[in-house]
Amino acid sequence: MRYAFFDLDGTLLPWDTQLLFADFVLRRQPWRRVLLLPVLLVLPLKAVGLVSSRFVKRVFLGFLAGMSGAEVLALAEEFAGHVVDRWIWPEMREAIEARRREGCILVLNTASPSFYAEPIARRLDFSHCLSTDVEIPERMPWIPVFPGANNKREAKIVAMRERGPLSPDTVLPIPGSWAYTDSSADLPLLACAEHGVLVDPRPAMAAMAAERGWTILRPRPEVSRLRRVLAAVGMLFACWAS
Repeated sequence: MRYAFFDLDGTLLPWDTQLLFADFVLRRQPWRRVLLLPVLLVLPLKAVGLVSSRFVKRVFLGFLAGMSGAEVLALAEEFAGHVVDRWIWPEMREAIEARRREGCILVLNTASPSFYAEPIARRLDFSHCLSTDVEIPERMPWIPVFPGANNKREAKIVAMRERGPLSPDTVLPIPGSWAYTDSSADLPLLACAEHGVLVDPRPAMAAMAAERGWTILRPRPEVSRLRRVLAAVGMLFACWAS
C-alpha cells in the first residue's frame, strides 16, 4: 500500500488552526476573550520548561469553558467548512487529488484538536485522521481533558501504528508514499515516506530539503512570516482583518 501523509497547520493552509478557531468563536462570543488570560500566565512557564505544550494547549482551550458539548461540535463543523472553503491552498488541493489519483491512502496527521480536525479531514475526503484527542463532555470544563498524547513529533507515528493506518510491523520509509509538512517537528513523519515535500519551509528546512532530496512547494499567495505573527496576535484577540 502507498500512503500520503499530510500535516495541517502551515501545510494545507498558512495559518495555525487553533488560533483560527479561537478567532472564529470569539467573533461570535467576544466576552470569551477573558478566558484566554490564563494562557498569558502559562506561556512563560512553557518557555522555561516547567509545563508541557500539551498543558498549554489544554489551558488555551479554556476559552470554551461552560459551552455545551453540542455547541462546540456544531461550531467545529461550521469551522471545518470555513477552513476548507476559504483557506486551503489551491496547490495543496491539487497535491491531495494527485495522490488520490495515484491510489495513495490519504492520512491527515496533525497536532490540532480532534473535534475540528476530523470534520476537516472528512470534508477533504481523507481516509484517516490522527489528531490530539479532546474529550467533549456535556459541558466544557475550564481545562479540557486530553485522553492521550499531544499528537506531535514521534507521537504521530505511534498514533498511526496504534490506531491505523499502519501496522506495528510496517517498515519505514514506505515505498511510493508521500509526506507533506512545513515543520521540523515533522521529521518523523517525513521519515515514513519515500517522497518528502516541504511546504513553504523556513531557510533551515529548505537547506535540509536540498541535502535529502525533498521537494519544496511554495504555494501562492505567499504569506510572509511577519504577516503570520501579526495574524496570530489578531486571531488571539478576535480582531484579525482576514
